[in-house]
Amino acid sequence: MSVGKIYDIEKIFDVVLAFNSENNLIRLLDIILTKMMEITNSDAGTVYIIESEMLHFRIIRNATLNIFQTSEQDGTECITLPAILLDENNITNISAYSAIKNEIVQIDDVYEDNSRFNFDGPKKYDKMTGYRTRSMLVMPLCAQGEDYNEVIGVIQLMNTKNETTGESTVYGNIHEPPIVPALSNIAANTLANLTHMKDIRDLFHSFVAVMTKAIDERSPYNNNHTQNVALYCERFVKYLSNIFPPGHKYYFTKTQTDELNIAALLHDIGKIITPLSVMDKAHRLGFDLEIVLYRFDIKKYQTENDRLAGRITDDEYNHEKNRTDEALELVKYVNTANFLTPDYLKLIQNLKEIKYINRSGEQARLLDDSYIEALSVVKGTLTKKEREIMQDHVALTGRLLDKIASWKFYKNVPDWARNHHEYLDGTGYPLGLKAENISTESRIITIMDIFEALTASDRPYKKAVPVDYALKILNRMADEGKLDKELVMLHENSKLWEEPLGAE
Repeated sequence: MSVGKIYDIEKIFDVVLAFNSENNLIRLLDIILTKMMEITNSDAGTVYIIESEMLHFRIIRNATLNIFQTSEQDGTECITLPAILLDENNITNISAYSAIKNEIVQIDDVYEDNSRFNFDGPKKYDKMTGYRTRSMLVMPLCAQGEDYNEVIGVIQLMNTKNETTGESTVYGNIHEPPIVPALSNIAANTLANLTHMKDIRDLFHSFVAVMTKAIDERSPYNNNHTQNVALYCERFVKYLSNIFPPGHKYYFTKTQTDELNIAALLHDIGKIITPLSVMDKAHRLGFDLEIVLYRFDIKKYQTENDRLAGRITDDEYNHEKNRTDEALELVKYVNTANFLTPDYLKLIQNLKEIKYINRSGEQARLLDDSYIEALSVVKGTLTKKEREIMQDHVALTGRLLDKIASWKFYKNVPDWARNHHEYLDGTGYPLGLKAENISTESRIITIMDIFEALTASDRPYKKAVPVDYALKILNRMADEGKLDKELVMLHENSKLWEEPLGAE
């Protein structure tokens, strides 16, 4: 390459566009190396990235030897060369020097060079392969900002060729015009942006992991739910993507899978402020059971005192004692019963008649309206008000996620997460959406959420049901128009539950 070289502007423009066309780190590094080799007419090149104060080989290319190696074990030949230490007191390695000093270094011929650099590595390589390393152009990949310059790697180009004869020559004056250094800076900034985006994503994933852990560990009865739902979602879309082609509505790319996974991990974030008295309510009276039992004890003592003081007869005492004991047995049974018949509901209403003397010395009902209401829950453990509090976690999930300023990579997460209790027939909550407004992703989270809840063995308010029975429930809900029938069928076919949770 000679002084005053005229560059093809269109080609330069294509190079810049190529730098900005890739969001995979290794592929971007390969594009940077390939395009820089093209623009300088180089036969070979290497890209290094700085990590932990060392230069790590990431891409190696050699056109003459038909060599292409990367640092990833993805089917291509993997680089096995050791990293280069960045030591300011010992920088005889030309690439290390370029990185440490943030300088461009040119060598016309490594065999005739009398500089400080040690070229034993290239010479040994030549001896092994029969290659002849001559000219070198080594440039730091320096990302530049308003208040920083950061060397993030090095690009090493070798053996530029005369464009007419194809013979090896020298790189010459690359600063007139300074196209090559400028492209190197653009490449560095593009690489830095991608790295920073990755760092932001990693940070966000860490935030999600922390929030998920905080949600699950609030309750000893719920400490795996969120992780399990996300894991089921990931397995299911992997299954779908194996049986449906790219472009199909059930085919999920890596990016789409990542976004769905984030939504699944955050689907219960609203539970972060749901009272544990509601979330962990194992039985109808919940944490109030001890208070109710204490009142029954007081009632028994008061009845005994009335007999001893002569305020009631022995017959009256026996009647009141038997009624109190029967009421207590009823309360204990109803508190843990799976389902209450109308007869039991009538008996519960009769409990309103039992009175005792409260701490104010006044006659009061032993069981006030709140306890009667709790004991009258036909199925489950939550009263209407408590169920509303529990259901509000979904709306709160949406409100919390909407507060995050930017969802550049995960823009669908708030809606997918907030809609996981919506049913296709409009009977879900919090918005009562119908099928046309419920995404495939939300439908998937809903199915996995229900399946995990049914089969989980760590819930205080129910026993785990067998997988076959859980599948019947899902199918019944699909027949009722609540769940997506096709997705329920595909879920059943996937048998994703057969692999133990956490086996990935």
